[in-house]
Amino acid sequence: MKQRISRKKDSNEDTKQLTERIINEYRLFYYSMMERDKKEIFESCNKIKFYSCIFEYFEWKEDISKKAVESLKDINCPLAELWQYYLDHEYIAASTWTDIDELLSCYADRLIKDILPGSGPEQC
Repeated sequence: MKQRISRKKDSNEDTKQLTERIINEYRLFYYSMMERDKKEIFESCNKIKFYSCIFEYFEWKEDISKKAVESLKDINCPLAELWQYYLDHEYIAASTWTDIDELLSCYADRLIKDILPGSGPEQC
């Protein structure tokens, strides 16, 4: 996989660590996909697109919300966690950065709602 140089401005330590974990998880995913046969790759096209979009978002987007970083910073496999959340919530999209902002916001709000019952927006 070709190494790209991010032009993203300096961010806080939690964001850097989360971004590194996402990049590493994406690379493992990428190489595991490359070992599969073409039928398995074809059947995984939605997951590949999702992982790629989230990876690029974290690699390139400046000013990722603190709420999103806080909700994912202690997750070992944030891409897999977000993929499962995405599958569980069919109305959420992840094709644009605006979509991903909404996905991350809903994910973080769900965590708050799980921790503090009765709090957080109902839309997520």
